[in-house]
Amino acid sequence: MTQSALLALLERQKPASTAGFCLSEVRGLSSASWRVHTPEGDRLAREQSRDGAQLGGNRRREFRILRQLSLVGLAPRPVGLRSEWLLVEWLDGTVATDAQFDELLQKGALAARLAALHHQPVYGFPLPLKALFIRHWQNMAPARRTPNLLRHLKRLLGRSLPPTLMLAPLHLDVHPGNLVHHAQTWRLIDWEYAADGDVALELAALFRANALAPERQQRFLNDYCRHWSGMSSRSLSERIAQWLPWVDFLMLMWYEVRWQQTRQTTFLQAATPLRLKLGLPW
Repeated sequence: MTQSALLALLERQKPASTAGFCLSEVRGLSSASWRVHTPEGDRLAREQSRDGAQLGGNRRREFRILRQLSLVGLAPRPVGLRSEWLLVEWLDGTVATDAQFDELLQKGALAARLAALHHQPVYGFPLPLKALFIRHWQNMAPARRTPNLLRHLKRLLGRSLPPTLMLAPLHLDVHPGNLVHHAQTWRLIDWEYAADGDVALELAALFRANALAPERQQRFLNDYCRHWSGMSSRSLSERIAQWLPWVDFLMLMWYEVRWQQTRQTTFLQAATPLRLKLGLPW
């Protein structure tokens, strides 16, 4: 951690506040951030770490995305950017529990939130999905680069991506831990993987990452389609199905890179069922 760059950013934003600031760590699945306590109020400092960059994060891209979405109340407001540090407003509130996430799904609130995001203008940062596959292959543990995995990677690289139903700005990391109840509403946080892509890709990632049962998927799609003119849940479901193999492989490779970075067995445990689902046993 290079606190000198962070301190310089804080001094540029609020010079009088740095004398009394202190830091506390905020850990996530892919990176650690820091809550900055100052007399002027709290901020979230997010570092452009080597591990985060390997996974596709880019704080300058994130800054521009947050600046766009904060104007319409869909994301936290970025406060500053310097060197490898992004400074964002701190959202006081509680992170969603699994039960609260289920309630957001059942009541259609999450569908409404994502539809509101997807109605916004694109960011200008298309998701480089195939390039991410290659990067993850390069950054995973060499001993786990099996011939079967390489063949599967080459097959996907040689195929065309599923046709785009609707190009939109995406979040791409929606789960309970990235929803905070703030100012009487639920806000999405952690936009480090956000990019432009197909809405069906976003929903495929949502369904897979949260292991939604078919009936819950259908209920979500019915709620989501109410926010669009002429969109049917059946056609959307068909497009989502085309994206699922791509999402499964992206998740698998993300877990593999995180294993290489951390050696935490939880990532191997998460990768194993995905390998089996894709027909890539050891």
